[in-house]
Amino acid sequence: MAVAAVNMAPSTTEKRNFQRVRVKVYGRYMLEDRSEYPCHVIDMSPGDVAFRADQPGELGEKVIVYLEHLGRLEGVVTRQ
Repeated sequence: MAVAAVNMAPSTTEKRNFQRVRVKVYGRYMLEDRSEYPCHVIDMSPGDVAFRADQPGELGEKVIVYLEHLGRLEGVVTRQ
């Protein structure tokens, strides 16, 4: 019986500080120009939120998110 060694290096480097949890929470968000759009959360952690929306903000733009049962969160767009 032959034994093979396999190098299982991770394909991407994990840069997140906390583990994300999949949730389904609806809400709305406001961009710097005070325009508001509906959204829903894909996953979140104690430090980050990923949500899906029709109108993305620009990278580095401040955003305020109002989520059902959670309230108001403030942050900056880091990915589109």
